[in-house]
Amino acid sequence: MKKLLLLFLIIFTQLIFNICSSQNIDSLWGVYRNVKIPDSIRLEAFNDIAWSLLYTNPDSTYILGHEELEMSRAKHLKKCETNALNTIGASYQVRGNYIMAVDYYQQCLKIREEQNDLRGVAKSLANIGSIYINIENFDKALEYQLRSLKLAEQLGNKESAASSLNNIGIIYHKFSKFEKALYYNQRSLKLYNELGDKQGVAASYANIGNIYSSLKDYEKAKEYQTKSNSISMEIGDKRGESTSLTALGISRLAQKKYSEALKDLIRAQQISVEIKDLASEKEATSGLYETYKAMGDNLKALQSYERFSVLKDSILKDDNQRKIANKELEYQYEKKVAADSVKNEEERKVTHALILAKNAQIEQDNTQKWALYGGLCLLLVFGGLMYNRFRITIKQKNIIEIQKQKTEKQKEIIEEKQKEILASISYAKRLQEAILPPHSLIKQHLPNSFFFYKPKDIVAGDFYWLETDQKNSDVLLFAAADCTGHGVPGAMVSVVCSNALNRTVNEFNITNPGDILDKVSELVVETFEKSESEVNDGMDISLCNFNKNTLELKWSGANNPLWIIRNKTLIEYKPNKQPIGKVDAPTPFITQTIQLQKNDTIYIFTDGYADQFGGEKGKKFKLSSLQDLFLEKCQLSMDQQLIEVEATLKNWQGSIDQVDDILIIGIKI
Repeated sequence: MKKLLLLFLIIFTQLIFNICSSQNIDSLWGVYRNVKIPDSIRLEAFNDIAWSLLYTNPDSTYILGHEELEMSRAKHLKKCETNALNTIGASYQVRGNYIMAVDYYQQCLKIREEQNDLRGVAKSLANIGSIYINIENFDKALEYQLRSLKLAEQLGNKESAASSLNNIGIIYHKFSKFEKALYYNQRSLKLYNELGDKQGVAASYANIGNIYSSLKDYEKAKEYQTKSNSISMEIGDKRGESTSLTALGISRLAQKKYSEALKDLIRAQQISVEIKDLASEKEATSGLYETYKAMGDNLKALQSYERFSVLKDSILKDDNQRKIANKELEYQYEKKVAADSVKNEEERKVTHALILAKNAQIEQDNTQKWALYGGLCLLLVFGGLMYNRFRITIKQKNIIEIQKQKTEKQKEIIEEKQKEILASISYAKRLQEAILPPHSLIKQHLPNSFFFYKPKDIVAGDFYWLETDQKNSDVLLFAAADCTGHGVPGAMVSVVCSNALNRTVNEFNITNPGDILDKVSELVVETFEKSESEVNDGMDISLCNFNKNTLELKWSGANNPLWIIRNKTLIEYKPNKQPIGKVDAPTPFITQTIQLQKNDTIYIFTDGYADQFGGEKGKKFKLSSLQDLFLEKCQLSMDQQLIEVEATLKNWQGSIDQVDDILIIGIKI
């Protein structure tokens, strides 16, 4: 009756996976059914069948692994028993149940240590180490992988060595030690090529590609990740295909190729869900969240983030970490007890054997009683599932078709609206450019200068301003201003503030910088008070009155300073710590008079450059770094300084988005 139950299990598995469409699987079934072949060889073939299903249907691997474990113990074949324990552990790991995976891996390790199976011990150490990679305890993972590698190299076991080298490379990548990671993964790739292990080669290619992606060498990353994906598809490795597609998608996301990234990541997620691989689904879902966010699809980004959070909590929750740690402590304690008392261990084995014998008799009786009923129920359940699956598939197909039509219609509406919005903003840009002084006027009055102006969006809240004194043609007024916000709101405020500056100078004939700012603040508040709702917008500004004949500079600032470099020394003039606009207790703006000297360099600017995130740690550039940049480049011509300022920002920013409008004005006396 027990053999009959096993036969039903084999038929059921073969029906689900269409006999795996592989001659190799057929030959393995042939070996297993041939009772003339030794039991150890038959069980090895059975184990290979279970592993062939691991990344396509781990539930079947789990079922076959338990059947193999039962047969191995019944025939007292220790090596086959460890193979079965290892297979069951792998089925739990792929499905994200890391506590049970560690439990079976440790059972396997214990028997291999008792049998002095050093090759097996190396594999078990690597498997346990891979669990710690999954739960992101990388220090513990590195400890196990290094132990496994040392033992494998002592034994000349290339297969185990290649696996450990690959995992060590992953860990060092997580530590951001890219050179070490590349070294270990390249060694792993070499060994897998020597072994002809295509699955291992694909894994190494994927990991090397990920390292190059972190180094921002996206072309090399794409080359290796594409190779990995091709091999995984060739050998039918669904997990490898999902992993490589996720890596490709993340690389394309970094290059802002959003449609290509989305295609790869959606396919990667579908495959990981299909094979029930929670770790792979977590990585793919994380990539989808970042891609949808970059594309501005906030709804899908939120949905992806919620699914990512569920997966991450499931994998990394503290309870899992604690239970896995307890499993290891229990295992170490059992080893110590065994070493301290061989006699007690022998007595435990005898008692355990008696219990097993009794349980085996009970199990045999129950099996004979229920085997036939169980097999028939299994076939009935399978038939019902197949019918229900067919009915649901037809229904889902109709729903998908309707949803597709709705989506296409919504897409057309959104695209049309987007075109209208972009057209309006582009027109607003032309209007804003009209308030800026033309470059010909700047070069006429300030020939030895540079204006670095980089809006965050199509239109900006920052603007530069230049006007001549109507009473004295030698006097030039110029400023760098930063209005509240950026984009369309900032641009609207900049129009109000620019108009207030023009009126103050041309209509009210005010030329003293402090008095100009007082009057501009009054006009801005007056404009915004006309609104029925409260408006607290305004601007920060650095304003200069420069006499080209006497080299006298009068200056006043609202939150933004003035820097002058003289003889390689930077002199800073502090502004009033209040903005232009509505202030609870305003104070008059102070005018500072400075006698400039030949070869002095003046710098006025907004806060966008210093506030830009970037560098290796993604931090702000800061004002101190901007001072160092000006001191280092002040001896260059103004045109060359502009090139250096642009290049420094580009290198610092890297792939990080610009956070604010940027404006810097430099003038050589």
